[in-house]
Amino acid sequence: MPHIQRNGVNVYYESHGQGTPIVFLHPFSTNGNIWYFQTYTFAQEYQCVTIDHRGHGRSDKPEQGYAMGEMAADVAAVLDQLKIDTAILVGNSIGGMIAMQFNLDFPDRVLANVIVSSGTNMSAGMPPEAGQAFQDDLTGAFSGLMEGAVAAKTKRDRPEVLDLVKAKFMVDDNFPKHVFFASASDPNGVFNWNISERLKTITKPTQIYAGREDQATTVEVNQFLADHIPNAQIKVIDDVGHFYQLEKPADFNADLRGFLKQVVA
Repeated sequence: MPHIQRNGVNVYYESHGQGTPIVFLHPFSTNGNIWYFQTYTFAQEYQCVTIDHRGHGRSDKPEQGYAMGEMAADVAAVLDQLKIDTAILVGNSIGGMIAMQFNLDFPDRVLANVIVSSGTNMSAGMPPEAGQAFQDDLTGAFSGLMEGAVAAKTKRDRPEVLDLVKAKFMVDDNFPKHVFFASASDPNGVFNWNISERLKTITKPTQIYAGREDQATTVEVNQFLADHIPNAQIKVIDDVGHFYQLEKPADFNADLRGFLKQVVA
């Protein structure tokens, strides 16, 4: 299985197809397989790269080192291994955060961005009791968070989507407990990372998708990104929560294809 090693951490990746590279960056607690509906489709025209972020899936799960900058540097190392100079980044949730950090650290390697239900300064939107809830009952608290992250219509018509995201959490071979707490406690990790003042330096074309029913990263959180990233536009999707690419894969693929036609010569 293909891995790169950076600073002693093995990071798993896959690459399928040929053409303009698209790097798909998955949400917290999942892995690169969550992009199956996209890679299967777009690998016919593009080089599709998926990465299991450190702490996830088939990558190593160190005790610490979960800053956004570390994860962005892992992406750069994968691109180096594949001899990819520039790519389009497609990130959902924490994947969107990694994409934004990559824009800050490696701006010349970005062609364009697609950010799906993400944000910055995530802890600002969390109620004070949320942290204690995760301490007291991590699995239960995360399960409740995912209930609010998936649209009601999805839960009714496609319950397997909620089952999928729940099943990946707290599974030792995918996302063990220590990774959550190491990520949460890192001063530049998922809950403490804040680049609000630096969004204006992300200048590449950026398409943002927000699910109208997403209670994890609300429309307002995503609108903040659109308002502060130059050359960004936002589309709000009805009957969708946090996982547009899973909840309405055909619609997402059509939107992504339209954006790609705008940014790929």
